[in-house]
Order: sequence, then structure tokens, then C-alpha cells
Amino acid sequence: MKYLFFDIECCDGIHICEFGYVITDEQLKVLDKECILMNPEAAFNLTGRKGGRDLYLTHSEEEYRSSPTFTAYYEKIKQLIEEKEQIIIGFSMNDDAKFLNAACKQYDLKPIEFEFFDVQRAYKKLFDKIISLENMAKELEVSVPERLHESSEDALLTLEVFKQICKKKNISPTEVLQTCYSLNFGGDINKEISYLSEHPDQFSKRKIKKIISRFVESANPHGKIIKSEFAGKKVCFSALYEQEQPVECIILMQQIVNRGGSIDFKVSECDYYIKHDSDDENDKHSRYHYISQVSQNQFTKVISFDEFLTMLDLNETKLKRLPVPQVVESQRKQCNHIEETHAFVSLGEILRRYGIAQ
Repeated sequence: MKYLFFDIECCDGIHICEFGYVITDEQLKVLDKECILMNPEAAFNLTGRKGGRDLYLTHSEEEYRSSPTFTAYYEKIKQLIEEKEQIIIGFSMNDDAKFLNAACKQYDLKPIEFEFFDVQRAYKKLFDKIISLENMAKELEVSVPERLHESSEDALLTLEVFKQICKKKNISPTEVLQTCYSLNFGGDINKEISYLSEHPDQFSKRKIKKIISRFVESANPHGKIIKSEFAGKKVCFSALYEQEQPVECIILMQQIVNRGGSIDFKVSECDYYIKHDSDDENDKHSRYHYISQVSQNQFTKVISFDEFLTMLDLNETKLKRLPVPQVVESQRKQCNHIEETHAFVSLGEILRRYGIAQ
């Protein structure tokens, strides 16, 4: 069994210009290390970005421009990532996985799906902090290399940080990994929804919200439009309902779309609001607070869940029989999503597969 640590640098926060990696053996001894430069075929936008930190890469723009594009390295990167008997570890890996998804999308290549472990998330779980790799290294008394933002050096620094976390907490690598398991579905919204339906308790509120948002962006009517009073209307669900019953919520959102309606998360722009029994008008952060306190004189109609089902000509029995909707391939929009899971039972099975847990 081996470990693969990798890191990606981009020219603009989206397009890859560097892929660096370190491979170790089971004792975390370095076996291989490489930094791959590539032409991102996009403008370099590293400093002065609104809402983004300034970034200074190790290599010059000319070096990147004179390098091959992502397509030249796709098979090598894919083989590296899909190597059997290997665990993938990185820092803020959600971002790196999104960059890979975007590159595959850019060049019409098959997405690279993989399981990974995120050191940043492990640190948050174990030290209750979210900080940069550089600051994490300093806090853990790990020597920081002069060449930050050189992808292979960052991958190596992630390895050293990972080892130091084990040392500081006096726990095994397996115990660290149990805090930070995630999946990259390569941007496939249908796989995301399917996984959510099978493992509803393994997602954070933020991830559930993202999955629902992506579905709404991609959803289109299945078949002919069904005549309904929802035609041309916007519907907003209680956020409580979205969180407690996300898959059921997605199913019902599809039913609205099938009837010529649409979903909106802005209560002020909706015609119907689906109320949850636990909605609290005094909760200033809730959508229902806006309905009850702010938009009393507007035209949003509040309906209960039972009333809503009746309007759809459904009941609880019929609802349970409805299939989880699938987004048609030609209708999908770019969607670079990474799922985080927190089920240690499933994680234990994964770790046993790699031979690092009993």
C-alpha cells in the first residue's frame, strides 16, 4: 500500500498550470516526487483579484506557456490517481478535485473519480482550526520550504504536516484519516444525488445545500408539461425541509418543474412557500422569518406540506413510489462537486480495503 500526496496550482483560480505529487510507502517514506508544468490556455490572473488572495507562482508565465497542455498529461495523472492499493491525501483537496474536474470538462475528457483524505479537514477536527498550509506547518513546528506554491513542494509539505499531526496527537495515520474522508464524483450530478439518497446522514448542511442548488440549476421537465397551478410560478421550500429530507425535496422539486414551475431560494421572488412544521417566525436567519415579518403585504402564498402534496395530486404513499430524478446528459451544466462523508463504518471498510485497519 502507498500514499499519494498531490497539489495543483492554477493561473486564475480555475485553470491548471501545475500538478505536483509525492508518492510514499506505507511508512510515509518518499518514493517519488515530481512537478508537472502545463499550459493552462487561459490568462494568468494571480494578483489584485477581487475576493481572492494574491498568489505568486514559482515558475514564470513563459515556462508554463511553453509546456504542453493538460491533455498531454491526462493519462499520466489519471494513472497516478487511479493506482490500486493507494490512499490519496492532500490539503484543501476539494479545490484540487474541482480543478481536475474543470480541466477534464475543458478538454472533453472523462472525469477522474477518486476517494481522498483532506489534511485541512483533519486539522479542523483535531485542533478546531481552519488555517492555511503554511500556518499549519508553523503551528506544528514543521520547516516551511522557501518555494511555496510550487505544487510538488506543497505536496511534500502536506506529507510532513500529516506526519506531525500524528505525532502531536499521538495517534496513528488511520485515526487521522478517519476524520477527513471525501469523494470526488467528477462533477456527475446524478451520482451525487444517488449517493445522497443512499447515505443521507453523511453530509454536512453546506454540502446538502450545494447538491440541491446544483440540481435546481440542471433540472428540466421530464416529458410533457403537466397542467397545474404551478405553471409559470416560483416555489421556495423551507430550508428545514431541504436539510431534513433532501432527496424527497429533490423529488418534489422535479414534480414542480414537470408542472411548468421553477424553484427559487429567494423568498421575496416566490409565489409559493412550502412551510415546515418547525418553521419559527422569530428566527431571523430563516426564510419563514422573511415571509412572516418582512413580506406580509407581498404575494407569496404560504402552504403546508399536506396542502402542497394535494396540489400535486400526491399523498405520502404516492410520494414514496416516485423515483429519484436523473438529469439528462445533454441538459447538464458544468458542476464540479465534491462530496464529504462522515460515516466511520464505511470509512473503516475503505481503510480495511487498503490494509491499514483491522
